[in-house]
Amino acid sequence: MSRVRRVGALLVVVLALLAPLVLSAPAPAASSDQDLIKLACSLPHRYLVRTWNGFSPDRGPELTAIPEEPDFMGAGLPHVGPWDYIQHVPMFWYGPGHIRAQGDTKGQVTLADVAPTQAELLHFDGFNALDGTSMSSAIQPGQTPPKLVVVLVWDSAGINVLDTHKDQWPYLRSLIPKGTWYTDAYVGSSPTSTAQDHATLGTGSFPIHHGIISHHFQLGGLDTTPWQIGPNFFVEPTFGDIYDAANGNQPIVGMVATADIHLGMLGHGSFWGGGDRDIAMTRSPATKGTSTAEGDVWNLPNADAPFYHLPAYLNEKGGPAGTKSFEHDKQVLDRADGKQDGKWRENDIEALQKGFDTPARTTYQERIVEEVVSNEGFGTDDTPDLLYLNFKEIDYVGHVWSMDSPEMTDAVKYQDDALKRFVPFLDQTVGKGNWAMVITADHAAMPNPLDSGGFEISTGAVTSAIENQFDKNGDSVPIVDNVQPGSVFLNEDEAAANNTTIEDIARFTQTLTQTQTSGGGIEPNPGQENDPVFQAVFPSSILPDLPCLPEASKTKDIA
Repeated sequence: MSRVRRVGALLVVVLALLAPLVLSAPAPAASSDQDLIKLACSLPHRYLVRTWNGFSPDRGPELTAIPEEPDFMGAGLPHVGPWDYIQHVPMFWYGPGHIRAQGDTKGQVTLADVAPTQAELLHFDGFNALDGTSMSSAIQPGQTPPKLVVVLVWDSAGINVLDTHKDQWPYLRSLIPKGTWYTDAYVGSSPTSTAQDHATLGTGSFPIHHGIISHHFQLGGLDTTPWQIGPNFFVEPTFGDIYDAANGNQPIVGMVATADIHLGMLGHGSFWGGGDRDIAMTRSPATKGTSTAEGDVWNLPNADAPFYHLPAYLNEKGGPAGTKSFEHDKQVLDRADGKQDGKWRENDIEALQKGFDTPARTTYQERIVEEVVSNEGFGTDDTPDLLYLNFKEIDYVGHVWSMDSPEMTDAVKYQDDALKRFVPFLDQTVGKGNWAMVITADHAAMPNPLDSGGFEISTGAVTSAIENQFDKNGDSVPIVDNVQPGSVFLNEDEAAANNTTIEDIARFTQTLTQTQTSGGGIEPNPGQENDPVFQAVFPSSILPDLPCLPEASKTKDIA
C-alpha cells in the first residue's frame, strides 16, 4: 500500500517498529476524476475544511465517506462527522482575576485554540500552535499568570446535549456571566473522536499535523491504534510538553482521565526530548483490547507506563477516593429514586462495570481529582502548573442510551454537581484568584435515531458490498482492510490485482442505499429503502489539492 511518510524525530522510533513505508506523494487527480473533485467540492465549505483538517496522507483512509445527515456510520451511536450538531461544543473560560467577565461572546473558535490560549494566559512565548490561535478576548488585560490552569473536558457534552438537558447544569450556567463563554465553538476537524480531539486540545493543531487521525489507522500497510506502542505515533508536541521542558520540568503537569486515548491533551511525558514522567492516570488495562477498554483500577497500559507517573495512592482502598468511598457513591445513586434495589433507574448498577458506567463514577472521580491536587501540590508555588481532566460518563451514556435519554439527564446533572464541588475546592486549596479553567467538550453526542430519523449504516454491509462488487480474482485477499465511521481503508494492491481503482470503488460506494447497507438487526427506514446513504464518497488523496480549498482557508473552520 502506497502512503506518504511524514519525516520527524518521533517517526524514527515508529519506523523501527513497523514495516518500512513506501514513499509516494498522492498523485494529482486525473482529468477523468473531475466528477469526484466536483462531488467533494459540493460539500458545505466548513464540512470540507473540517474533513481536510482531520486527514493525514501517511496514515489516513483511501476513501472519505460522509453520510447523508442525519444518517451515521457504525453501531453504538458514534459521534463522528463534520456536521454542526456533532461539532458544536461549549468553550467556557473562567478564573476571576485572569479571565474577563463578559458572558456570551461572539467569535468562532475551535479546540485547536485552547493550547495557545494557555500559553498567552501564562505569558509563555515559547509555544507555536500550527493551527490554533489564542482566544485573547477571554484574557483579562494586565493579569499575572495563574498558579494553576485546568483544562476540563466534559466528554461528549456538546451543545446539543446541554440544550436538551438545559435544566440540569444550573451551576455552570451561574458561572457564565463571571467568565467568557464562546457561543460559536467547534471541534474543527473530522472524524470527531476522543483520541484525535484530545490531541488537538493539547497541541493546538489538527490531526493533519499531530497525526492522531482516528481510533484506527494504518502505517506502512499495518493496522494500528493511536497509543498501541505508547506516544510514538503522536508527532507534534503539546503545550504541556513545551512549557514543562522550557521551565526545567519544574511545573507540575498531570492528567486524570479514563483511557490512554486522553493522553493527547497532556503530552508525551518523558518520551519527548527533555520531558519528565508527568502525572497520568487512566483506567486502561495493562494490556488493552481496544482503544476504549477500561479496567476497574487506576492504571497505565504497559506501552505508556515507562513515560508517565501513576501515583500509588490512587488504588488505596481506605483512602478518601478509594474503593470504600465508591461503594458509598453507588449507594447514593441507588437511593436517588427513593428505593435501594441495586438499580439506577431501570439499569442494574453492578452490570454496568460494577457501577463505574453510572453517574456514580463522576462523583468518585471528582474526589479523585481533589486528592491528586492536594497530594501533588498543584498550584502551591510560583511556577504555574497544568492539570488536564476528562470526565467520561456523558460520553458513555450517549453511546448506550443516546443524548435524549433519561440517563443523560442524570449524567449531566451529576457532572454539574461535581463542578459545584470542584470550584470551591480550588478556591480553598489553590486560593481565590490563583487559578483559571476552561470547560469544553471533545465533540457532541448522537440523538436517538427514532427521534432524528437517522439510519445506521452498517460498516460490515459496506465491506461486503465492496467485496462482492470488486473482489473477483479468487485469491482470498480482501480489498477492504477496515471500515470506520467516515473512513474506508483499502488494500490498493489487491484492488489493482482485481483491475479496479480507488476511484471506481468511491463511485460505487457513493451509490449504496439503505437496503444495501443495512445489517445487525437494523432495517431500512420505511419508504427510504432505495435512498442513498452517503452525501459524498471520494478518494482521500484528492483532499490536499482540491481547488475549492484555497490555502488560506484550509486550517480554519470557516463557515
